[in-house]
Amino acid sequence: MRQPVRQPGRPAQAVLALAMALGLFACAPRVAEGFRNAKNAGDRAHSAGRYDEAASAYQRAGQEAGRPRDRAEALYLEAFSLQRARAWDRARSAYERLLVEMPTSDLARRGSFNLADLEIDAGNVDGGYDRYRRLMTKYPNEALAKRALERYLHYLETRGDNALTWLQSVLPELASTELDETARYRLAGYLEAASDLRGARDLYVECATRHPYPKGALFDDALWHASLLDEKLGRATEAIAHLRRMLATREASTLMGSYERPRFSAAQFRMAVLYRDALGDLAAARREFHRLYSDHPTSILRDDALWEEAKLSRDGGDAKEACSLAAALSRDFPASRYAPCTPAVCPSAPPPKARCHAYLLRATTGPASAETTAPAERPSPDE
Repeated sequence: MRQPVRQPGRPAQAVLALAMALGLFACAPRVAEGFRNAKNAGDRAHSAGRYDEAASAYQRAGQEAGRPRDRAEALYLEAFSLQRARAWDRARSAYERLLVEMPTSDLARRGSFNLADLEIDAGNVDGGYDRYRRLMTKYPNEALAKRALERYLHYLETRGDNALTWLQSVLPELASTELDETARYRLAGYLEAASDLRGARDLYVECATRHPYPKGALFDDALWHASLLDEKLGRATEAIAHLRRMLATREASTLMGSYERPRFSAAQFRMAVLYRDALGDLAAARREFHRLYSDHPTSILRDDALWEEAKLSRDGGDAKEACSLAAALSRDFPASRYAPCTPAVCPSAPPPKARCHAYLLRATTGPASAETTAPAERPSPDE
């Protein structure tokens, strides 16, 4: 009778897996010991600020490198150390060797941007910024391209050149790249500064549409500015719509941390102010103020929202609600600057233990307001 073939048990499977892993490790390319020792020496010298010594060690590491990526790393570190040592000619030569030997490597692209910094630091300012300009369109998806764009725009501004015109000319080249969002956002800012409010508003909206949340780093900023401009254009309903669009992207974190962005609670507060001051819809304003208190638990504006809602309730004749809100304010925010003022909205509130500042009791007047939320424009406490 044939005996059944025995399958390996768990211990045998573990031994087999370990043997395979060791085999793969044995076949993997190893870092040459000479390279590793020389690079470690360079790292120690660089950390201590001995940049010439570091550059010499990295040069030895490059000579000992057995793999192309190790050679590229050594060349880059040698060039960077020489740049830190302000040995401009030697650093430039090392970067150029890297670009010739490893032109397609990540470190070669990074070295290209470092060369622009080198030229500027060495005194060739126009040449360095011209290199930035060329690199932006050559490597627009590199992490350093955004920094290059920002620095080049600043350079144009300090020279008195028309940054707006230059951005408009280069925008088509950047349309399908990582720089598109930043370029459109900055162009909208230039249009706003030039008093083209409609053009700026449209470009901010386009920026948010092309680069939506969550990948769009400027999504909420773009909609915030679009809202401000629509208010200036007398379009309060449209201004609120931009804020609602922003807040519609809020999401809860199921684990640690938060996805909350800095503009979110400010947008909620501003929406309430727009309803109150621009549209005169006091019921909607009360609703939106309360939503900030209830739906934005980490916001520093929660006590501001409760106070504004309480004042609206009092002015609307809803004394019971005003007292309920005053009690919530005193209970949840005893250290708030509004806590001593609760008797002003609810006469039955306990007497305050501190002075209520007069400016907090003034009637709200004027437009829904501007670049910041009302709480950011607080007068001095001594007023």
